[in-house]
Amino acid sequence: MGEKCDNLFHAFNGVCLDWKAILGSGFDSAPRGWVAVYREASLDEILRIAKEGLSVPPPEMRQPEMRQEMEVLDQFRPPHILKRGISRLRAIYAAPTPDDAPELPFRSERIMLEMKIDPADSYVGDMDFITCLIPFIGAQRYGLDKYHGAFKKYWDGVIPLRDFRRHYIRMETGLGHQWVCKARETKGLPRNFFAPEILVMTPAISQRHIRILQDEPSAEELD
Repeated sequence: MGEKCDNLFHAFNGVCLDWKAILGSGFDSAPRGWVAVYREASLDEILRIAKEGLSVPPPEMRQPEMRQEMEVLDQFRPPHILKRGISRLRAIYAAPTPDDAPELPFRSERIMLEMKIDPADSYVGDMDFITCLIPFIGAQRYGLDKYHGAFKKYWDGVIPLRDFRRHYIRMETGLGHQWVCKARETKGLPRNFFAPEILVMTPAISQRHIRILQDEPSAEELD
């Protein structure tokens, strides 16, 4: 993997890469008020992040099925969402806890990243409204108006990350976990989030504010 790591030799200790020397150098000194969020990544992604940070990929670089899902849902954005510049296609995805991060079927590895971000540039939506529709989105390009209700519920439930952190608590139930609003009167906030996804609208996250949460990959895994 010499070509992949041509800019990372300074972190090679003779056996493997020292990820602490590459990632997360500014994690603890991130600006006051920034918060930790999580996402899974592959080894190839981590190598790119180590050299370039994490940025929103061009649409053509996304998995075709995921790109189509994002494009379709973006078509149903209401005016107040458009005004804020919120877009699933132009977002960096994250989760509020490692357990909330979805397992993506096209990835063979599951390495968890912890990232420090500015909550002022981030929003939370509930993927539970549309998860069951994703196979249909990929299978048909027309006639999606009949799913307008589910798309509308998704966008109507999108709230700032600051409000999510302030008003919701994660609870375990007999059917799994969910995030529940702590206030009796929700004041326009959704009562529950079953599958919260964070839309980070910052164009890029520096590798200084990203670190590996799980065990570091071994030298054999990186060969």
